[in-house]
Amino acid sequence: MQERVRERYYLTYPSALIREPILYRLVKKFDLVFNIRGASVSDEVGLVAVEFEGPANQVEAAIQWLRQTGVAVEPIEKNVIE
Repeated sequence: MQERVRERYYLTYPSALIREPILYRLVKKFDLVFNIRGASVSDEVGLVAVEFEGPANQVEAAIQWLRQTGVAVEPIEKNVIE
């Protein structure tokens, strides 16, 4: 059985992608659970802190897909105190 992971990332959307349903497409394509931890969106840029949960290989494939789509993806450092 594939190892399940729960990982947090910052997603930065360029202005051209702000109105696109990127997370909806990602969830449909990769069958992941996501939780938005915070967001800030303007007309120029969107920043979303998101947590993905699912099989490790699916999370990695989803991250690669996001990057290919034009979204910048940076891991959020794991917090010692949660």
